[in-house]
Amino acid sequence: MKTTFLNKKTNWAIIATFVSALMIFISCSSDSEDQLPAPPNNECEGSTASLANDIIPIIQQNCAVAGCHVSGTGRANLSVKENIISFASQIRTNTQAGVMPPSTSGKSLSDSEKKLINCWVANGAKDN
Repeated sequence: MKTTFLNKKTNWAIIATFVSALMIFISCSSDSEDQLPAPPNNECEGSTASLANDIIPIIQQNCAVAGCHVSGTGRANLSVKENIISFASQIRTNTQAGVMPPSTSGKSLSDSEKKLINCWVANGAKDN
């Protein structure tokens, strides 16, 4: 009787080991190239975002307004072109994250305005 019990226990152990090994083998199979996600497209390729024509008007309407990013507020003075250029990375980070302009300001950037800022910075934040 003891032998039968051990055989049943051994059989279950063998089956459990086999099933575990099979699951590991199946989960480690490699993905084919067809299943891999497509690489992200470069939304800034060919973009001609201009500081003078695109970025400064966006900043003047939404950021460099009374009580926000102007002289005397203790915040970055974005009414000065050179400051816009020097704070370009922070401007992009904050606008892409939706932190700026703050929701309490009653202002918001459109997706196309965010894209212009992103592409202008991605292309070197040039004084153009």
